[in-house]
This record gives sequence, C-alpha cells and structure tokens, in this order.
Amino acid sequence: MSKPRDHQIKTVAARRLMPRRHTAMLCGIVAFFAVRPLIGDGPTATILFTGALILLMVLALLAIQIDELVGDKARLRTERRRNWIVGGTLATIAIVLRAIIAYSPAANLTLLWELFVMSFVGFVTWNELRAVLRQKEITGESISMAISVYLLLGFTWSLLYDVIYQLQPNAFALNGTASALVAPGHPIFPVLGYFSFITLTTIGYGDIAPVTLQARYAALVEGVTGQFYLAILVARLVSMQLVRATSSVTADASASGPISHGEEA
Repeated sequence: MSKPRDHQIKTVAARRLMPRRHTAMLCGIVAFFAVRPLIGDGPTATILFTGALILLMVLALLAIQIDELVGDKARLRTERRRNWIVGGTLATIAIVLRAIIAYSPAANLTLLWELFVMSFVGFVTWNELRAVLRQKEITGESISMAISVYLLLGFTWSLLYDVIYQLQPNAFALNGTASALVAPGHPIFPVLGYFSFITLTTIGYGDIAPVTLQARYAALVEGVTGQFYLAILVARLVSMQLVRATSSVTADASASGPISHGEEA
C-alpha cells in the first residue's frame, strides 16, 4: 500500500515542481547567498551554508533537465541523460568531499572540493545559458532562468577567485595593501563573493584589487562576460517580444479574414 502512495506523492511533487524548477533554483540561489551575511560566521553558519549549497545543487540538477522534447527527441534524450550523469557525478563528489572535510579539514581537500563545486556550477551555468537562448517566448520561467544565469556567473567566479586565493595567498590586495583579506579562522568565500559581484556589475569600489596576473585576468574576463551577457540577453528578449508581436498581428489578420464586397458597400 505504501509504494503506490509514495509513487503518487513523487508524481504530484514532480508535476508541480518541474514546470517551476527554474524559479525554484533562483530562490535557492538567493537563499544560498543570504545565509552568510544574515548569520555571520561560526559552526552554525558553516552547517547552514553547507545545507543551502546542497539544496541549491539538488534544485540545479532539476533545473538543467530537459523535459520539453521538441525537435530531435533522440538527441534531447541523450542530452538529458548526459546532464544527469555529469551534473550528478560532480555534485556527489563535491558533497562527499564536504562531508570528509567536516571531520578532517585539510587544505588539499578544501581546494579539491572548491574545484568540483566550481565545475558543477559552471556546468549548470552553461546549460542554463543554452536554455535561455533556446526560449521562444518570454515567460516567468524564462525570466527566472535569465536572472539565475547572471547570479551563477558571479558564483562561478567567486569559486574561481577562491581557488586562486588558495594557490596564491597574495593574489588580492585590501585597500591598496598586500594583506590578508580576512582574519585567521574566518571564511574567505563571502569576501571573494562580494568582490566577484562587484566585478561582474563593473561597480569597482576599489577596496579589493587583484594583484597577480592570474587574478587580474580572471577579473577582466568576468567583467567582460557580465557586460556581454546583459547585451545579448536584452537583444534576445527584444527579439522574442518582436516575434511575439508579429505573430499576434498575423494571427489577428488571419482570424478576421479578407473583407468581402458586401462589407465594403
């Protein structure tokens, strides 16, 4: 009796979540970034941060699934299977490494964990970007998807800066001084996340500056990527709106039909 009921619950949950999975992922991204500034540092913050990251990974895996099999169905099924395998593998390894680090912290394992998380987020970002460009009309889900891509770009570069910082502790300067960005024992990710989004939006307060060549070029690429993405996104949205307006006018003209001689008289 329990198996049919469990199957029914899963079916209903999937039916309600899947059509809104991009909005759900956007909410997960916002919740993930809100954890650190709201609760600060400490063991509780680390646990909530890890929980928010795992939740975000699950929502991201659902978001990159292709269930609208329009076009070459065989190719799309292959792509969906690939997304499950690649995304699931990267997420699983990252979660396992995080659990190991919780019991026995090690610099090498932390760096490896960051690389896998960065690979996973980059993979999700790429798939979501392709999905945005495939959209044929503007909907709530397409808007959530577009916003998610922008936030995921900042997240990906946050992890990249973190990796650079682990390999090059003097890669960034604080207020023009080559000093540590945070006090010993405090997490560096929130600070580098702040720097990433400041760079992505090209605000550039100047309080944190890249020093090494690798850090400088990473910041340069992020700034250019952010501007190109916004330009391409606006062009794409305008194009979809024009196509929609043209289709509506054509449909109205076809529905009204040609004017007869009696109507002219």
